[in-house]
Amino acid sequence: MKNTIAIQGQAGSFHDEVASLYFPNLQQRIYAESFQEAFDAVDNKSAAFGISAIENSLAGSINQVYDLLLSRQLHIIGEHYLKITLCLLAAESVKLSTIKEVYSHPVALAQCSQYLDDHLPNAKRLEYHDTAAAAELVADKLGVSAAAIASPSAAALHSLVILAKNIEDNGNTHTRFIVFAKQPSDNPANNKTSLVLQTSHKPGALYEALGAFADNKINLSKLQSRPVPNEPWNYMFYIDVEAGAHDNQLKKALMSLREQGCRYTILGSYPAGEKRYKSGFTAK
Repeated sequence: MKNTIAIQGQAGSFHDEVASLYFPNLQQRIYAESFQEAFDAVDNKSAAFGISAIENSLAGSINQVYDLLLSRQLHIIGEHYLKITLCLLAAESVKLSTIKEVYSHPVALAQCSQYLDDHLPNAKRLEYHDTAAAAELVADKLGVSAAAIASPSAAALHSLVILAKNIEDNGNTHTRFIVFAKQPSDNPANNKTSLVLQTSHKPGALYEALGAFADNKINLSKLQSRPVPNEPWNYMFYIDVEAGAHDNQLKKALMSLREQGCRYTILGSYPAGEKRYKSGFTAK
């Protein structure tokens, strides 16, 4: 358990790549077919850490992951931004002209729709639970009529040929991954905090709540509303702020929220990951 990481997906997946980058010295994995299984592995202490995608620069937030953080009472302790590179993979004997089915995760298929429209308009697009698993399926069980959309790592792992690289519609797609654990991080380098906020039910409540951060000069890097489960037409707000839980200004802001009658849950405080942009500009 001590050196084990739980991820959604399998060897060669983007989750697996992030696990290797974030924990280069930890190689033990629990490969889960779903986000829930990965969270359960950390919750029941089968794994010390979990890694999960939580947001894509095009597709937006993965609400299920936020729900799992709340229901399992696990804590974000880190994050990593990964540029997504998608490739068309197939066995060595396969040509574009012979491909009749393309397998991949539904998000990957959607992100490569223009390439598929232009180059494989008659091929069936078949959804699979993981990009790397789709590559394995094509390598092990299918013949010259099948291809997969997955990463270069998956191609190398399953001895597949890359027929086309960078086939995503938007060449600057990034996914934000979180690292989570049973215990919160007390790292003094923590400079980002994620929380879920519910305001009181009165006019201007959200405006007043956000003012608590503005008054204490705390920048918000994310604000997203989501319906509260089992409370129709009531909403909660996912918020990321550029301050660690130890920051006195954040403590003052949270005290102000309590005085306003707001409820909040801190999902984690952690060092902000590095964002890289196509222009070459790098920001924290």
